[in-house]
Amino acid sequence: MARRTKEEAERTRTRILASALSLFAKKGYVHTTFTDIAERLKMTKGAVYWHFESKQALLMALLDEMLAKFRRQILELLPPGETSFEGLSFPVVADMMVRNAVRIIGDAKGTAFFLLIHEQLQWADASMEEVRVDLLSNQRFGPWAAFKQAVENDVREGRVRADIDPVQVATVCISIWDGLVHSRIARLLQCDMEDTLRKAYDAVWASIRTAGG
Repeated sequence: MARRTKEEAERTRTRILASALSLFAKKGYVHTTFTDIAERLKMTKGAVYWHFESKQALLMALLDEMLAKFRRQILELLPPGETSFEGLSFPVVADMMVRNAVRIIGDAKGTAFFLLIHEQLQWADASMEEVRVDLLSNQRFGPWAAFKQAVENDVREGRVRADIDPVQVATVCISIWDGLVHSRIARLLQCDMEDTLRKAYDAVWASIRTAGG
Protein backbone atom coordinates (compact mmCIF):
# COMPACT_ATOMS: atom_id res chain seq x y z
CA MET A 1 0.00 0.00 0.00
CA ALA A 2 2.82 2.41 0.86
CA ARG A 3 4.48 1.73 -2.49
CA ARG A 4 1.22 2.34 -4.32
CA THR A 5 0.70 5.61 -2.44
CA LYS A 6 4.22 6.73 -3.32
CA GLU A 7 3.70 5.87 -6.99
CA GLU A 8 0.38 7.73 -7.05
CA ALA A 9 2.02 10.78 -5.46
CA GLU A 10 4.77 10.71 -8.08
CA ARG A 11 2.21 10.47 -10.89
CA THR A 12 0.30 13.41 -9.43
CA ARG A 13 3.51 15.42 -9.13
CA THR A 14 4.33 14.68 -12.78
CA ARG A 15 0.84 15.79 -13.84
CA ILE A 16 1.20 19.03 -11.88
CA LEU A 17 4.54 19.79 -13.54
CA ALA A 18 3.11 19.11 -16.99
CA SER A 19 0.11 21.32 -16.30
CA ALA A 20 2.32 24.09 -14.93
CA LEU A 21 4.59 23.98 -17.98
CA SER A 22 1.66 24.31 -20.35
CA LEU A 23 0.07 27.18 -18.41
CA PHE A 24 3.35 29.00 -17.78
CA ALA A 25 4.16 28.85 -21.50
CA LYS A 26 0.71 30.14 -22.54
CA LYS A 27 -0.28 32.58 -19.78
CA GLY A 28 3.11 33.45 -18.36
CA TYR A 29 4.65 32.52 -15.03
CA VAL A 30 3.47 35.71 -13.29
CA HIS A 31 -0.15 35.33 -14.41
CA THR A 32 -0.54 31.62 -13.62
CA THR A 33 -1.81 30.69 -10.16
CA PHE A 34 -1.97 27.44 -8.23
CA THR A 35 -5.76 27.67 -8.67
CA ASP A 36 -5.28 27.66 -12.47
CA ILE A 37 -3.06 24.60 -12.24
CA ALA A 38 -5.44 22.80 -9.89
CA GLU A 39 -8.53 23.55 -11.99
CA ARG A 40 -6.82 22.26 -15.11
CA LEU A 41 -6.19 18.96 -13.32
CA LYS A 42 -9.57 18.92 -11.53
CA MET A 43 -7.94 18.87 -8.09
CA THR A 44 -7.85 21.25 -5.13
CA LYS A 45 -5.33 24.05 -4.73
CA GLY A 46 -4.33 22.43 -1.43
CA ALA A 47 -3.33 19.27 -3.31
CA VAL A 48 -0.94 21.30 -5.45
CA TYR A 49 0.51 22.94 -2.33
CA TRP A 50 1.03 19.51 -0.81
CA HIS A 51 3.54 18.75 -3.56
CA PHE A 52 5.06 22.24 -3.96
CA GLU A 53 5.27 24.80 -1.17
CA SER A 54 5.36 27.76 -3.56
CA LYS A 55 5.12 28.66 -7.23
CA GLN A 56 8.87 29.30 -7.30
CA ALA A 57 9.51 25.81 -5.87
CA LEU A 58 7.32 24.41 -8.65
CA LEU A 59 9.25 26.38 -11.26
CA MET A 60 12.59 25.15 -9.87
CA ALA A 61 11.34 21.55 -10.01
CA LEU A 62 10.17 22.11 -13.58
CA LEU A 63 13.58 23.48 -14.60
CA ASP A 64 15.28 20.49 -12.99
CA GLU A 65 13.00 18.03 -14.79
CA MET A 66 13.37 19.61 -18.22
CA LEU A 67 17.15 20.12 -18.01
CA ALA A 68 17.56 16.50 -16.91
CA LYS A 69 15.37 15.42 -19.85
CA PHE A 70 17.45 17.43 -22.34
CA ARG A 71 20.66 15.95 -20.94
CA ARG A 72 19.28 12.40 -21.33
CA GLN A 73 18.37 13.18 -24.93
CA ILE A 74 21.88 14.46 -25.64
CA LEU A 75 23.53 11.43 -24.05
CA GLU A 76 21.40 9.22 -26.31
CA LEU A 77 23.16 10.87 -29.28
CA LEU A 78 26.66 9.91 -28.15
CA PRO A 79 28.68 7.92 -30.71
CA PRO A 80 28.71 4.12 -30.21
CA GLY A 81 31.00 3.12 -27.36
CA GLU A 82 31.04 6.59 -25.76
CA THR A 83 29.42 7.11 -22.35
CA SER A 84 30.35 10.75 -21.69
CA PHE A 85 31.52 13.95 -23.40
CA GLU A 86 35.13 13.47 -22.26
CA GLY A 87 36.78 12.21 -25.44
CA LEU A 88 34.70 13.97 -28.08
CA SER A 89 35.89 16.42 -30.73
CA PHE A 90 34.18 19.68 -31.71
CA PRO A 91 32.60 18.31 -34.94
CA VAL A 92 31.08 15.38 -33.03
CA VAL A 93 29.58 17.59 -30.31
CA ALA A 94 28.31 20.03 -32.95
CA ASP A 95 26.57 17.19 -34.81
CA MET A 96 24.99 15.97 -31.57
CA MET A 97 23.66 19.43 -30.79
CA VAL A 98 22.19 19.83 -34.28
CA ARG A 99 20.35 16.52 -33.97
CA ASN A 100 19.22 17.47 -30.47
CA ALA A 101 17.81 20.76 -31.79
CA VAL A 102 15.78 18.87 -34.40
CA ARG A 103 14.45 16.57 -31.69
CA ILE A 104 13.46 19.47 -29.42
CA ILE A 105 11.40 21.32 -32.02
CA GLY A 106 9.48 18.11 -32.64
CA ASP A 107 8.64 17.68 -28.95
CA ALA A 108 5.66 19.57 -27.48
CA LYS A 109 7.14 19.76 -23.98
CA GLY A 110 10.49 20.87 -25.35
CA THR A 111 8.96 23.71 -27.35
CA ALA A 112 6.77 24.77 -24.42
CA PHE A 113 9.84 24.92 -22.19
CA PHE A 114 11.69 27.13 -24.68
CA LEU A 115 8.72 29.49 -24.90
CA LEU A 116 8.59 29.63 -21.12
CA ILE A 117 12.29 30.40 -20.75
CA HIS A 118 12.44 32.99 -23.53
CA GLU A 119 9.06 34.67 -23.45
CA GLN A 120 7.20 34.08 -20.22
CA LEU A 121 9.70 34.62 -17.40
CA GLN A 122 10.58 38.11 -16.19
CA TRP A 123 14.30 37.52 -15.64
CA ALA A 124 14.99 41.12 -14.61
CA ASP A 125 12.59 40.83 -11.68
CA ALA A 126 14.40 40.51 -8.34
CA SER A 127 12.20 37.55 -7.38
CA MET A 128 13.73 35.57 -10.25
CA GLU A 129 17.32 35.90 -8.99
CA GLU A 130 17.40 32.46 -7.32
CA VAL A 131 15.85 30.79 -10.35
CA ARG A 132 18.25 32.56 -12.74
CA VAL A 133 21.32 31.57 -10.73
CA ASP A 134 20.11 27.97 -10.47
CA LEU A 135 19.51 27.78 -14.22
CA LEU A 136 22.88 29.27 -15.14
CA SER A 137 24.77 27.02 -12.73
CA ASN A 138 22.89 23.83 -13.60
CA GLN A 139 25.37 21.34 -15.04
CA ARG A 140 22.87 18.59 -15.85
CA PHE A 141 22.08 20.01 -19.28
CA GLY A 142 25.73 19.71 -20.31
CA PRO A 143 26.10 21.17 -23.85
CA TRP A 144 28.18 24.18 -22.84
CA ALA A 145 30.58 21.94 -20.91
CA ALA A 146 30.60 19.45 -23.82
CA PHE A 147 31.65 22.14 -26.31
CA LYS A 148 34.29 23.48 -23.91
CA GLN A 149 35.77 20.03 -23.30
CA ALA A 150 35.69 19.20 -27.01
CA VAL A 151 37.72 22.32 -27.85
CA GLU A 152 40.16 21.49 -25.06
CA ASN A 153 40.51 17.98 -26.51
CA ASP A 154 41.07 19.37 -29.99
CA VAL A 155 43.69 21.84 -28.77
CA ARG A 156 45.51 19.02 -27.00
CA GLU A 157 45.39 16.83 -30.12
CA GLY A 158 46.56 19.64 -32.39
CA ARG A 159 43.28 19.99 -34.28
CA VAL A 160 42.57 23.47 -32.89
CA ARG A 161 44.94 26.41 -32.49
CA ALA A 162 46.53 26.81 -29.07
CA ASP A 163 45.46 30.46 -28.79
CA ILE A 164 41.75 29.59 -28.91
CA ASP A 165 39.72 30.13 -25.71
CA PRO A 166 37.48 27.06 -25.11
CA VAL A 167 35.17 29.05 -22.82
CA GLN A 168 34.56 31.67 -25.48
CA VAL A 169 33.94 29.08 -28.19
CA ALA A 170 31.51 27.15 -25.98
CA THR A 171 29.61 30.34 -25.17
CA VAL A 172 29.33 31.29 -28.84
CA CYS A 173 28.18 27.79 -29.82
CA ILE A 174 25.48 27.61 -27.17
CA SER A 175 24.30 31.12 -28.03
CA ILE A 176 23.96 30.11 -31.69
CA TRP A 177 22.09 26.95 -30.76
CA ASP A 178 19.75 28.67 -28.32
CA GLY A 179 18.99 31.53 -30.70
CA LEU A 180 18.24 29.35 -33.70
CA VAL A 181 16.11 26.86 -31.76
CA HIS A 182 14.06 29.67 -30.22
CA SER A 183 13.69 31.42 -33.57
CA ARG A 184 12.43 28.20 -35.12
CA ILE A 185 9.96 27.56 -32.30
CA ALA A 186 8.73 31.17 -32.38
CA ARG A 187 8.40 30.88 -36.20
CA LEU A 188 10.80 33.74 -36.74
CA LEU A 189 13.23 31.67 -38.80
CA GLN A 190 12.64 31.75 -42.55
CA CYS A 191 15.33 29.22 -43.45
CA ASP A 192 15.95 25.60 -42.57
CA MET A 193 17.07 25.46 -38.94
CA GLU A 194 19.09 22.24 -39.21
CA ASP A 195 21.00 23.38 -42.29
CA THR A 196 21.58 26.85 -40.82
CA LEU A 197 22.85 25.43 -37.53
CA ARG A 198 25.22 23.04 -39.31
CA LYS A 199 26.61 25.85 -41.46
CA ALA A 200 27.09 28.04 -38.38
CA TYR A 201 29.05 25.31 -36.59
CA ASP A 202 31.07 24.61 -39.75
CA ALA A 203 32.02 28.30 -39.77
CA VAL A 204 33.07 28.19 -36.11
CA TRP A 205 35.12 25.05 -36.75
CA ALA A 206 36.83 26.61 -39.77
CA SER A 207 37.78 29.65 -37.68
CA ILE A 208 39.44 27.68 -34.86
CA ARG A 209 40.97 24.61 -36.48
CA THR A 210 44.60 24.24 -37.43
CA ALA A 211 45.65 23.72 -41.05
CA GLY A 212 45.81 19.98 -40.47
CA GLY A 213 42.85 19.76 -38.08
